[in-house]
Amino acid sequence: MRGRILPLLDGLALLLLGGLLAGLALSERYWYFLNPRFIPVSLVTGICLALLAPLAATRAPGPRPGGVLRLLSLGLCLGLATLAVIGVGGEPSESPTSSQAPRRSSLEPAPEPVESSRVTFEGREYVRMNLAELFLLADQRPTDAPARFVVRGVVRRSPALDGRGQALVSRVAVVCCLADAVAAGFLADLGDAPDGRWVELYGRLEPLGPPLSAASLPRNPEAAVTVCNERFRIEAEGVVPVSPPGMPYIFEFREKEPFAW
Repeated sequence: MRGRILPLLDGLALLLLGGLLAGLALSERYWYFLNPRFIPVSLVTGICLALLAPLAATRAPGPRPGGVLRLLSLGLCLGLATLAVIGVGGEPSESPTSSQAPRRSSLEPAPEPVESSRVTFEGREYVRMNLAELFLLADQRPTDAPARFVVRGVVRRSPALDGRGQALVSRVAVVCCLADAVAAGFLADLGDAPDGRWVELYGRLEPLGPPLSAASLPRNPEAAVTVCNERFRIEAEGVVPVSPPGMPYIFEFREKEPFAW
């Protein structure tokens, strides 16, 4: 009897695991756990596991090493995965799988964006890019950064920054999943833009000057870590209040124009 039950349980476990993986890939919660660029891999893997389930369920009875322990481990994995998916179900979110957000991997060549990669503001031309792209270029190859650029981000203030006449403009960047999100930004003179306000910041890079302590940085409630570029600040040439973008998080990082914006 046991020889027939274990294969059936094997098949059921594979079917549940494949269904969970494929269902997650097709849901709007995938980006909580993995970068959206892995959706096709997860979907194909889930389908393959589900197709293998009948083979596992109808295999010939016989002893197999670790049968019961294997099933218990897989059952525990399925239970924890299900709880994780259910646990994020009630949280408000916008999936980056929508047309408003990129699904390409970082540093891959990409097609021209719908919007122009450059914009003119008060008679000057600026290159559109996101804060994470500017952060990486400023750290690694500052000479490759555009002479003038426009970025979008949230204004974050703290008493220490107010004393310097500065504020942090930052945006949450997600490399793998929401758990590793980092709020990356630059210091700039943002005038009277209030804390929490989304702005488009037109400007150019300038040396930061005196170093900034991590304790003086304002905390971003959407990310566990907030980082400010330690080499450069943004010399603001225009600060325009805007509505938040459809997807407020950054998932794509390009090395050259056209940038992800």
